[in-house]
Amino acid sequence: MKAERVATWSELPDRQPAYALVSGVDLVVVRFDDQVRALFGRCLHRGALMSDGHVQGEDLICGLHGWDYRLDTGVSAYENKEVLQRFTCWVEGDDVLVDADEIAA
Repeated sequence: MKAERVATWSELPDRQPAYALVSGVDLVVVRFDDQVRALFGRCLHRGALMSDGHVQGEDLICGLHGWDYRLDTGVSAYENKEVLQRFTCWVEGDDVLVDADEIAA
């Protein structure tokens, strides 16, 4: 496993999507209370950056067409077959880290 820093925990606003790029893959990183999630960062509906969207309840909403994905599963309510892949993500000290090897694969 190759840990790569994608954000600073203390600077990551709660429930505000943030952009990260790891191994050439767009990611969206979301702090949700005391948890953090990293998901594939492009909407499966039209390819928009999910970091340009917003969080509503427990859903990540695409800023382009309002397509929504559950933060905990990545599943879209509009089309359950569309799932934003979730990646291993954790906080160490003040660093938000992801597994770069998992993302590259």
